[in-house]
Formats: sequence, structure tokens, C-alpha cells
Amino acid sequence: MSGDNTLTPEEIQNLKNRSVDLSDIPEITDEQAVLFKPRYFNVKPIKQTLSIRVDSDCVSWLKSPGTKGYQTRLNRVIRWAMEHGCPIKEI
Repeated sequence: MSGDNTLTPEEIQNLKNRSVDLSDIPEITDEQAVLFKPRYFNVKPIKQTLSIRVDSDCVSWLKSPGTKGYQTRLNRVIRWAMEHGCPIKEI
């Protein structure tokens, strides 16, 4: 490489042509690949403000990892239930 920390076009081409050693990276199984779905499918859902009443023990459980982020945790619990086919009509 040249001394001024910039690459010449030839050095860039050499880097592009170089093979990458992936021997220390384990392969992902099909079962694992299914878990790597986009979180919001490239579109972040619109948030809606709600005023709800929740049992105090449920709120304490949501806040147990810390006071910040409990609303996000609640949203993730609801999303998980929705994505896993929770039978909402039976509750």
C-alpha cells in the first residue's frame, strides 16, 4: 500500500479479487435462517398512543429489567403473540 493511507486502483482491484477465508465461520442451518427475518419488513410500523389499564403485577414484571423500555417490551410481547398465532379470541 502507498504511504498516505490511500489505495491505488491496482490495490483496490487486488482486494476485490482476493478470496475471503470463511473457514472459522459456522454455516447457518435452514432452521436458523428462518429466524433471520426482517424486523419491520423495511417499513417501520406506525405507532398508536393508547391509554390502557394493566394489572400492577404485569407492569412490575415488564419493568423488572429496568424502568426504561418497558413499553417497548410490552410491544414485543404483543408482537410475539401476534406472530405466533396466539388465539386472541379464546382469551
